[in-house]
Amino acid sequence: MSIDPIRRLDTEPPVDNRPDVAVLAPTLIDPPESAAPAARVPANDTRPAPSLRPYAARPRPPATGVRLVPLADFVWGGAGRLAARARGDHCLIRVTAGAMRILLPRGHADHARGSVIFIPAGTAFGAQPQPGAAGQVPLMTRECAAGLDVPLPGGMVVGAGASDAFSADLAALAARALDPLAAATAACRIGLISAQLHRLAAGGPLDGPAHDRRIVADFMDLAARELGRGRTLADLADALGISAGALDRACRAQRGRSALDLIYDLRLARARALLADRSRSLGQIADALGFTGAAHLNRAFMAATGRPADAFRPA
Repeated sequence: MSIDPIRRLDTEPPVDNRPDVAVLAPTLIDPPESAAPAARVPANDTRPAPSLRPYAARPRPPATGVRLVPLADFVWGGAGRLAARARGDHCLIRVTAGAMRILLPRGHADHARGSVIFIPAGTAFGAQPQPGAAGQVPLMTRECAAGLDVPLPGGMVVGAGASDAFSADLAALAARALDPLAAATAACRIGLISAQLHRLAAGGPLDGPAHDRRIVADFMDLAARELGRGRTLADLADALGISAGALDRACRAQRGRSALDLIYDLRLARARALLADRSRSLGQIADALGFTGAAHLNRAFMAATGRPADAFRPA
């Protein structure tokens, strides 16, 4: 007797007598997807882990490497033998109200309104703001201060008589720390602050001709790199950490011309260099240098030289 290998559809399904197994009635409809078991995440999950903040959620340093802390919140060190502890960043303390107590291994001193205290990285100290104290404490990483034309002082600098402009320089440097334009000029700004600290250590004023010369040099370097990017004079001054008025005064004192005039001179000099390339149209040159068009470029040349831009093309 042969056995038919194909089971007839009307044959009763075999009965499973195990008590822990549920037997489903035959159906022509697939079970819903929710009935399928969920895929388990393997223990060795290969998905990239989220980035973690270093040192127990301490904020990352900004792009410039400079962080601004209100003086009233800047407490450092402890009590007894731990009153003075070393930090890995440079501290610049500017007191605008009240007093800041600085503790050193040899003792402590209270620094009143108008004081500037620079403490280089690696120095053991403590800081205790007194009631009513206010001011600014820019913290600068070692990396952002490396390679400066005027290195930061190697030891502590304590002085007084800092101007409001000096305070504004510090605030602008840190407040715009994440701005790419400010980041590009951070080294210039820190170099300027470093020069002022050296003058303060020597007993000289924080403001003066040397201060103006450095501002104008930084301004010309920044303006040359930002031509054609739509930066206003206020943008450039803000990136340098000063007001547009202070920038204009420095330019007039050092060059005898306004800051806006110096930018126009820079644009025309760059335009004359680009006119040597005949493959560039006047419109392309105007666009590259921030003019509104070829007509604007021609008007600028006529006003400055009495001749149109094409007159400066090579023969």
